[in-house]
Amino acid sequence: MMNRTLNQMAWRNIWRNKTRSLVFMGAALLGFAVALFTLNTMKAIAAQRLRDAINVQTSDVQVHRKGFVDDHELTYTLPQADALITRLRQTSGVAVVAKRLVVNGVVTAPDNNLVGEIKGVVPRDENRLSVLGDFLVEGGPLTDDGRSPILISRRTADKLHVRLKSKLVITVKAANGDLAGGVFRVVGIFATPSTPFDENTVLVRYNDLAALTGVTAPHELAVKLTNPSQLAEVKAAINAGMPAGTQLDDWKVLLPELFAFDGFINMVGILFTLIISLGLGFSLMNTMNMIVAERTRELGMLRAIGQSRWSVFRMLIAECVLMMLIGAIGGVLLGTVFIGLAARYGIRISEGLGMLGIRPVMYPTLDPALLFVILGLATLLTLLISLVPASRILRLNLAQALKQ
Repeated sequence: MMNRTLNQMAWRNIWRNKTRSLVFMGAALLGFAVALFTLNTMKAIAAQRLRDAINVQTSDVQVHRKGFVDDHELTYTLPQADALITRLRQTSGVAVVAKRLVVNGVVTAPDNNLVGEIKGVVPRDENRLSVLGDFLVEGGPLTDDGRSPILISRRTADKLHVRLKSKLVITVKAANGDLAGGVFRVVGIFATPSTPFDENTVLVRYNDLAALTGVTAPHELAVKLTNPSQLAEVKAAINAGMPAGTQLDDWKVLLPELFAFDGFINMVGILFTLIISLGLGFSLMNTMNMIVAERTRELGMLRAIGQSRWSVFRMLIAECVLMMLIGAIGGVLLGTVFIGLAARYGIRISEGLGMLGIRPVMYPTLDPALLFVILGLATLLTLLISLVPASRILRLNLAQALKQ
């Protein structure tokens, strides 16, 4: 009963100075709303960048001959490729396996040329593995129909001054050491969020590039998993029967900057939230110090009528927690509304961030776990900060307090 009475007093005390309490709770509301919105947006950016890079550039896992990733040597093809492809497709957790030829070459148009990476892919398998087709802005994906089709990016098309159905000449080094060239027709133009990928990559059919180079065995096997969260288990299963001279790499190895960026952007979000929380914490400390200073005589009277110092201490802690939680809960609700609006209408981000693989428009979604992070952080911070002003009650001299 005594605790209930103290909690009721704490609630009433909050509203004795409505302006001060409302200002603090309003600041907490806006601060936690911004923190929740920022955390979810940064998490969405990291997840989008990771998802696009894996689904367009690398896949979950890749298999190469040892040394190919570093040198891109034309002759570094995979030994026993057909048997390896069959075994990979039979491995539990593997959804799609696509073979690729990867060579460096020159793409030439009448007005300009481009040095980049030429990827030879099997249309049926590549279209199941990659989401590049989702980023087509003109034309269609590679198919088995037609003669020597090629996919290029919008940036490449602008640089070479070509358009759909234009002809391009690809020049590469053949297996015999000579230069070989072939004419290809543009059947599709894509625009992905990754500027480096768009500026340096074109795609042709596997058989067309094999005929041009004289290399028939693949340089790369791209593997898409049924469940990406089982990456470690599937890698272990694949590694168990890998032929000698081959190596298995996941996206963390193939795209180390992406893995580092993911950790960096999460750290920035956490630091931003901590800065807001600390600012609110010091504001709360200042508010409670003012409350203790203004109510010293009143607190002394509570002691004089029989309340223990710990009871008064708990009452002040309750006031702190109530004010912070009201602001935090309001901030969570407001932040959820902000995220809902952003998920519907999008957040426009600078197109210059395309160099980092970030889309110009983001659609963040609410992560329920972050709601508990915000509320837990608010409670923990309040308990720690409120100890400073509330501890003054434990040192309160009752006679001096009653004289004030």
